Amino acid sequence: AHRPEEKNRPALPLPMSMSITRPLASRLSRAAAFPSLFPSLSSSVAPRLAPAARVLPPPPGPPASLSFRSFGAGAMKTNRSAAKRFRVSGGGGIRRNKAGKSHNTGHKTRGRVNGLGASAGIKGKNIEKRMRKLLKIP
Repeated sequence: AHRPEEKNRPALPLPMSMSITRPLASRLSRAAAFPSLFPSLSSSVAPRLAPAARVLPPPPGPPASLSFRSFGAGAMKTNRSAAKRFRVSGGGGIRRNKAGKSHNTGHKTRGRVNGLGASAGIKGKNIEKRMRKLLKIP
């Protein structure tokens, strides 16, 4: 719970013995880099520190910013919602189910409802191309 008397209390300065200092690792790495500036630390500090990272030359080819595969492995995941709605027919076409058969079929004729049960193909080259990309079909 909130205490009203703590709200207006002034912040007290920390004594020198409790002052906030840099982490030990950064002080040790600085001592290893400049041993003449830190004679109090023993010379055995330097071998325990990790060696500097080696800088490798860039790989051949175009820069990563121009590459399409610059993000992760570069493979596109299958769109799971599309995978549940579409399937590939034996001839390689993409098939879909028709909408409108799940409910409100009382006023529709029997032939119309039966026709809604049959699967249909994808119409339009651009749409089929997009579906193949989503489903990862060559």
